[in-house]
Amino acid sequence: MKKTIKIISLLFIILCLNSCFIGKSIQSSKARSEFTEENDAIPPNFGKFEHTVIVGILKGRRSYDKYLKSAFKKNYNGAYVLLTREELKKPEYRNMSKYRYVFDYTLGTTRSTIYSDGLSSSVTLKRYYVEDRIEDKIYQSGAEFSYFAKAMKIYVANLEKKRLLK
Repeated sequence: MKKTIKIISLLFIILCLNSCFIGKSIQSSKARSEFTEENDAIPPNFGKFEHTVIVGILKGRRSYDKYLKSAFKKNYNGAYVLLTREELKKPEYRNMSKYRYVFDYTLGTTRSTIYSDGLSSSVTLKRYYVEDRIEDKIYQSGAEFSYFAKAMKIYVANLEKKRLLK
């Protein structure tokens, strides 16, 4: 009896882990197709101006900022700086020709789950975008993601691909 319970518990854990990997895989392919110029997520002129620096917005939360730093370090070979919104207001970053594009996110839908034992959990999805400060336009697909680090990494990688097409 105890052996059967252990086996069932192990199968349940494997099933839960497997569903996480499937969820990430599905979101990865969705992100690759969503974060494109065709879906209005990347500015058409992105990468065409040689001395342009993209600004990634830090949030002051290690849980987010470490993924932003990693996404740019591993997936973007162009010029970039990582700043808070307050730092972006400093005189040295007012040159919009140089610091034209800003990578950030807005909060999307919040999904909540209430379990049978009375406990609950919720997750707020993220909607990434690139802001063109000269055109005063936001480039953002309609997609929302719960695996925010994976989606961020793919968006930054797609920006790098677009930059290289110049």
